Amino acid sequence: MARRGENIYKRKDGRWEGRYMTGRKENGKPRFRSIYGKTYSEVKKELVIIKSALLTGNPKEAISVYGNGCFGDWTDYWLEAVEKPHIRETTYLLYERDIRKHLKPLLGNIQIRELTREQIQNMADTLQKKLAPSTLHGICRLLKSILESARKNHLIVQNPYVDIRLPKFRYRKPKVLTCAEQIRLERVAAQEDALDCLTGLYTGVRLGELCALQYNRIDFQTSVLWINSSVKRVGAFTGGETATALQVGEPKTMSSIREIPIPFFLSKLLRERMEKTKASEKDYIFQNIKGGPADPRTVQRRMGSLFKKAEIYGAHPHTLRHTFSMRFLEQNPGAYKALSEILGHSSSSVTIKCYDNCTMEKKRQSMQKLRRIT
Repeated sequence: MARRGENIYKRKDGRWEGRYMTGRKENGKPRFRSIYGKTYSEVKKELVIIKSALLTGNPKEAISVYGNGCFGDWTDYWLEAVEKPHIRETTYLLYERDIRKHLKPLLGNIQIRELTREQIQNMADTLQKKLAPSTLHGICRLLKSILESARKNHLIVQNPYVDIRLPKFRYRKPKVLTCAEQIRLERVAAQEDALDCLTGLYTGVRLGELCALQYNRIDFQTSVLWINSSVKRVGAFTGGETATALQVGEPKTMSSIREIPIPFFLSKLLRERMEKTKASEKDYIFQNIKGGPADPRTVQRRMGSLFKKAEIYGAHPHTLRHTFSMRFLEQNPGAYKALSEILGHSSSSVTIKCYDNCTMEKKRQSMQKLRRIT
């Protein structure tokens, strides 16, 4: 039986068949072609790509010919034909997940031209009960963009996403290790030969960037580290399951491609590791058992064990980045521009927003400078 409005069927042999119209015969009847796949979602996705190619530049016709004009049809077209050519794969997968898990179940069957502000507010109220405020805000930003694109493509006259009430969420101060905690962690890292932990603590690189490091990205003579790649675990939803795999690609943003002067002691430790393991310049510094880049999840678990042994609670790999940044500013007050470039932020304002706050050490030092006036 076909799913309503989609022309997708499950065959007796277990495969899914999707039909799409290629034109009309001389007698006016539609002419169809079929595609086949192992899962419904596989066929559905292929149909969206085909209709995008056949009707490029006319999304209104596309969703009316291959669907029933509902919001779900538009999200399929928007994701595959409008957004996918211009966004990173990880961003695409994030959008696909939010659309599939949250937007479609609540709004997918509503005619897009009949979608109202009240229905959007009801969706937000429903999701508010089971999602964190920050997650809900992200989903609603995505919905607003999808509807604004529909307006620009003349599917709707006005964007119904207006004055939607969302729960407020507070920006949480980043977790920063105290000096005592950092000393304990470094001792444990030395005992466990956890050079990845020390590298994160003294360079501020992101976890994915850390896993992607190769020896040929270090100039040992000048002690400069070059960041130009990152390891991510990406996945795709097919047939009710999510399969994931490691992927080495560009870092988070263009500003993340950068050179970092590293402390001489760290450069020495990395050089000694290269010589000890007899590694080549193309080898990854932190490897998996097959010689590829370390899995961020594996490194995360290992660092969690280090934190536990050092009796540090509430910390995670990104805590090393925050701690590096705060130690840098404690020793170089006001050097936000330099720190911004080292961290790979898009601007100094981002750095100031993240790290213009005090640790207990800074508060204590400032208070100790106070003197009685008399």
